[in-house]
Amino acid sequence: MERLDVRTVNPSINRGSTYLYDNMNHMSQVRAKARELGTQSYGINGGDITVDWQEAFCELENGFRGVAVSSGLLACTAPLLALLGEGDHLLMIDSVYGPVRTFCDNYLPRIGVSVTYYDPVCTLDELDRLRTPATRVLYLETPGSVTFEMQDIPALAAWAKDRGLRTIIDNTWGTGLYFKPLDHGVDISTHAATKYMCGHSDVVSGAIVCNEETVREVEAIRDLFGLSVAPDEIYMGLRGLRTMAIRLPVHWHNGLAMANHLKGLPEVANVLHPALEQDPGHALWQRDFTGASGLFSVVLSRDVSWEQVDAFLRALKLYGLGYSWGGFESLCVPHRPQAERTGSTWPRPGIGEGFVLRFHAGLEDPDDLIADIDQAIHAMKKV
Repeated sequence: MERLDVRTVNPSINRGSTYLYDNMNHMSQVRAKARELGTQSYGINGGDITVDWQEAFCELENGFRGVAVSSGLLACTAPLLALLGEGDHLLMIDSVYGPVRTFCDNYLPRIGVSVTYYDPVCTLDELDRLRTPATRVLYLETPGSVTFEMQDIPALAAWAKDRGLRTIIDNTWGTGLYFKPLDHGVDISTHAATKYMCGHSDVVSGAIVCNEETVREVEAIRDLFGLSVAPDEIYMGLRGLRTMAIRLPVHWHNGLAMANHLKGLPEVANVLHPALEQDPGHALWQRDFTGASGLFSVVLSRDVSWEQVDAFLRALKLYGLGYSWGGFESLCVPHRPQAERTGSTWPRPGIGEGFVLRFHAGLEDPDDLIADIDQAIHAMKKV
């Protein structure tokens, strides 16, 4: 039967594990070209839809080439494995995403890599004192997980380059839409694509954006460990990426509305959100970013007890109690930053000494979100 030369709007899902070649010469040519381009010639590397996904998130950040992996954690750890080896030293930001800290503490020493955690707001001179002759990588994240410190990425990237270090940044908060790290001198940008890229709380995925100097090393780790992503997850990622520019402004403005309301409550000592003018990192955010996501934290007053925090969380109706943010729904979860720091102290002077709550502003009506906070505060006061 004759087939019409038409195509669907969305790419086809290629579920296949075996590539077929016309002959031996064709096989050799295709595989050589695949090695050159970092693309597929074997089932574990995916199909055309994998190339579409990698090209899309790479173009978003003006990278050289993208590498798809199956989770945000893997997006952060695979570049570390690619750039570090026995005898090397890593400078790791102290506010790093918790599971990455676990990887650094529990796995990197097993392959002979040492790790030093540095204060997210340390000076370049202080960072220089932590550097050793074996230092190979500087790991960045701005704003920091949970506590939202802003880093001067152009200055840090230039400092690292002058000393022959590679730089990796977790850019999940900035998404590539609001911050493009490679434009500021960073070598590798990583994402929990699970969050804003996919955007619907139904996919676990990771994205790595590399410059030309690092991409082959990252692809080598992908191939060595067989870090593949199923085509169905990639399809959902492409779906989410198409609407991210529409969703993110809602997250941004809902988050700011919540943050501005929370900062006026007597039960709140501080709001940690770099888009707020009073935030210590606001000038850096304003200079380097073109927008904000919906994730931020508050520091409660010292006189708010843990029992009252529990009552507040129980009373919330529109906020789920959960960690993996970036979807359509709002979330609120408690954190203890002081238990997760080894290279810096928490709380910082002037921040407040109470419990920390991290909010994710979803796509609900902002007036409803604020009203829900107020009724939960009222319930908290009864404890």
